Amino acid sequence: MIPERLHAIGQVTKLHGFRGELTVFLDTSVPDDYAGVKNFFIEVRGNLVPYVVESLEQKTKNSAKVKLQGVDDEVTARTLVKARVFIDEDELTEADDMRRQLQDMKGYRVVDEAFGPVGTLERLLELSGNPQLEISHNNKLVLIPLQDEFIRAIDHESKEIRVEAPPGLIELYLS
Repeated sequence: MIPERLHAIGQVTKLHGFRGELTVFLDTSVPDDYAGVKNFFIEVRGNLVPYVVESLEQKTKNSAKVKLQGVDDEVTARTLVKARVFIDEDELTEADDMRRQLQDMKGYRVVDEAFGPVGTLERLLELSGNPQLEISHNNKLVLIPLQDEFIRAIDHESKEIRVEAPPGLIELYLS
């Protein structure tokens, strides 16, 4: 069982060299934002094992080279390949925390500052590091990029997300 405070952030995909370094796919738009993360919790045979992160360097848009304390050779590192990686929710970036929260907001009303009521949030659509709010409006699809500058407020009590979409974006989908 995964404690509520932990959030899945990625998966170990392969070895990086032979000195215990790993390549980790990070489900985030900016892996380098996690360069200062202190700990990873890695799922090994159903158990979450804490590791101190010695270094994390972005390799590609969605992966990083990671060195974990105590993982100093190829044999030890190989046991972690394909393992899921978790971090404490306190270490999530603001953008990733918002993404996590939005996963649970299906059915919330989406209201744009200029347009007014846009529709109902269907899901968070992950598009190659460019997540989108997928909104249903009278059987039409509206996508609004999930970026801090477009999200104005989230009201859990009234189940409403207030946005300020780029001018003309909503109308483009509805015309």
